[in-house]
Amino acid sequence: MSKKTFSAAPKPKTQQPTEEQILAFERGGAGHDTQVPPPPKPKPETKAEPTKRLSLDLPASVHTRFKTACSATGRKMVTELQSYIEQRTTELEEEAGLTRK
Repeated sequence: MSKKTFSAAPKPKTQQPTEEQILAFERGGAGHDTQVPPPPKPKPETKAEPTKRLSLDLPASVHTRFKTACSATGRKMVTELQSYIEQRTTELEEEAGLTRK
């Protein structure tokens, strides 16, 4: 096996910034931001119950309509589906005579 030799990467030849460049950086550099950053997003509540994934095949037109309607009303698709499934499950349980404790 042959030995490999490594040399240091060449350092770039840089020029010192001019006084004008330094002043421009100081006027508009870090700490002089004009926009206020958005507030941090609240962390989602942690669920004690494990989750399961549900895959659903929909016609493209139905998916597009649902996604558009949710977006237009500021809702998340997953939240709307969970709400519907809860509501429909309650109806089916009542129909079947099942009781929940």
